[in-house]
Amino acid sequence: MFTELLPNLYFVEGELGGRFPYCNGLMIDAEAKVLVDTGYGHDRIEEIIRSGQVDVIINTHYHLDHVFGNKYFPQAKIWAHTLDAPALRSVEQFQAYTGLNETLGPDPLLFPGGPSSYEIDEELEDGDVLWFGSVSLQVIHTPGHTPGHIALFEPKSGVLFSGDIDLSPFGPWYGNLRSDLEMFMESIRRLINLKPKVLATSHSGIVTDNIPERLKEYLNKFELREEQILQQLGVSKTIEELVDRRIIYHRFPEPEKLYRFFEEVMVRKHLQYLIRQGKVYESNQRFKAF
Repeated sequence: MFTELLPNLYFVEGELGGRFPYCNGLMIDAEAKVLVDTGYGHDRIEEIIRSGQVDVIINTHYHLDHVFGNKYFPQAKIWAHTLDAPALRSVEQFQAYTGLNETLGPDPLLFPGGPSSYEIDEELEDGDVLWFGSVSLQVIHTPGHTPGHIALFEPKSGVLFSGDIDLSPFGPWYGNLRSDLEMFMESIRRLINLKPKVLATSHSGIVTDNIPERLKEYLNKFELREEQILQQLGVSKTIEELVDRRIIYHRFPEPEKLYRFFEEVMVRKHLQYLIRQGKVYESNQRFKAF
């Protein structure tokens, strides 16, 4: 469950290897006890509770698979980037950021009760250095997945926790209304330029080999999806027809309505990007490649 990355800094593997609806995170056990994200699963959380009081929770972003465990540590201060703080403070803002409502989800079987409101005790900014005695981490703002998504970097060792820039086989995920495709691409490039020696991720574990190449392969998923959309647009199509092609998800798990929504949001973001590039045009709510 705990893998030591540096003295007093541990990687926490969530249940199912951190696969959704769980996540991986970090634990600092130094002068303060700090968790990075909390969606590890009930057994993991119980073990952490037994090990002593948690002082601070750093949420890399507002998604429920990363924050749902916050409620089990009521004494902990919660820190998050200033751009994601509104979605953590308010259920209404969570719905505005995601586009999700009571009809679409989130699935109550995965997150009983759905999103909660949290008091954010400190709003983080890019470049902040977070000192916890013998461990310090630099905040790297990596927007795109969410507006305030962050990575955390220990520059001396080159250890980087990249959050949901996670190298998963699915590829980058930008299925919220406030997600940004172009910012996401730039954030991945920024992590490549950091040249990390160890990459710890929210859903794919710890990576120690070929990190720049693997990040570039992850980045290339955007171009692959773009090419697949352009292939479909040799003949004009509506957004509904494109969603039916399942270009990104390939299949829609249950609840299908939720995953169709995510597919549509991501396809729309690609279409907007392709229109700005002059590769696609829209006429009468139909899209076609030039």
